[in-house]
Amino acid sequence: MMPIPRPSPESSSRSVAAMSENSSPRGRLYPLILLCAGVEFFGVQAYAFGAHVLSAGLGLTPAEFALASTVYTFACIVAIFKHQWVTGRFGYRRYLLVSTAVYVGASIACAASTQLLVFCVARFLQGLGGGGLFLSSRLMCNLFLPPEKRLAGIMWMSHGILLVPVFAPLATAGLTEWLGWRALFGEMALLGALLWLSAWRALPKASTLPDADVSHSPAAALSFAVAIVALEMLLQGFRWLDVNAHELLFLFPLLAVLGLTFFFLGERRNPQPWLDPRVLNDRPFVVGGLLSFMFYLVIVEFQYAAPLLGRGLGMSWWAVGGLLTLFNLSAYASYWLFQKQSDPAGKLKGWMMGGVAAMGGGCLLLAFLPAEPRWLYALPIVLQSCFAAFVIIPLSIKMFRNMAGSFYSHGYRTRLIMGKVAASLAISVAALAIDKRLSVGMTLLEATQRQFLWLALICALFLWMIERQKTIE
Repeated sequence: MMPIPRPSPESSSRSVAAMSENSSPRGRLYPLILLCAGVEFFGVQAYAFGAHVLSAGLGLTPAEFALASTVYTFACIVAIFKHQWVTGRFGYRRYLLVSTAVYVGASIACAASTQLLVFCVARFLQGLGGGGLFLSSRLMCNLFLPPEKRLAGIMWMSHGILLVPVFAPLATAGLTEWLGWRALFGEMALLGALLWLSAWRALPKASTLPDADVSHSPAAALSFAVAIVALEMLLQGFRWLDVNAHELLFLFPLLAVLGLTFFFLGERRNPQPWLDPRVLNDRPFVVGGLLSFMFYLVIVEFQYAAPLLGRGLGMSWWAVGGLLTLFNLSAYASYWLFQKQSDPAGKLKGWMMGGVAAMGGGCLLLAFLPAEPRWLYALPIVLQSCFAAFVIIPLSIKMFRNMAGSFYSHGYRTRLIMGKVAASLAISVAALAIDKRLSVGMTLLEATQRQFLWLALICALFLWMIERQKTIE
């Protein structure tokens, strides 16, 4: 898996010492690390799978659904941005208890929503509470575990990423069939409550961490988030606005440029910048970051489009959930296969090219398979999931293998934000594109298969970029 951020030896020793002083049972940290990673990934998969049921239940147009996804991304960026300051100032225990409580409350508010405005506010709070959970999972491995236990912590985190969301599609299918779309957020709230209880039992009651004096302007965080969201709205084509898009053609690019300019000018004056622009001088990181963005774009859009494909084929919601659960189980198995290799890091290019070729081939099959027999659709789904892990793990190794320690946290935060934006953009663009095809007379099956054709083309571009990179060996 991707290496974790490396705090200084002094920071690590003080953190472990604080942990020991409070005599918190170290064994309880492992389930907490697992849940911190798992809750966030479970939420992404459940939301992508249940998007169609959610939109129908709330009466959202695809453009309104895209807006709600963008609001969530904005909140996640702010949460990631302020994570270091909040945990340094108040400690991990207070941070996790409060942020998880906000996540649970916001999930309940999402379930109770009856109109777009209320739903957007609830999604914003959900992103604010849950946006930093995966970051917390990685950091706790170093901050609260001694060196000899950190590998075990990373393994628990890997289980959280891959194992906790395994049954998200099947659980979402069953609950929404029985209880309606509101159950989608009910399951998120229940998992969040379990995380809150785990944090209450596992984390020490003391102790702010080192870096508590590190301060970052809220204005800088907001300007960065506004710039990223403006770019995302530009790509969505302003369809959530009831005005002529050409009248606003200059507005979002201008917001993006102004936001990024304000952010980087402020960071240049900060002795401890949050995102150091010099990280962009690391070519392997830049290339790996771009490829990682494309990977998340493909994989999340696949998770959104696959349920619609199943609906177009006339499959039951249960059957679609079962197919995507098979997808998750195959991904988990492929992760273990990769880990069993003697030196997987030595064959990065081969792993990545094989994985992307399999992903693209799976999308191409889904784009052209006939409606009958339906069981054929299981083959490309399993094929794609098996090789997905063979792409993202080498990508993670590549991005951070040669990065200087002083830039490590900057690159790591950048990658997290890119993943959030890619996931939001994938769902939003797919919803708008499929809706546009339906409006011109395509069936749901035809519209969704066309989307998989686009994903296959993205994979072809992905494959070409990997082949051209001589730094991937």
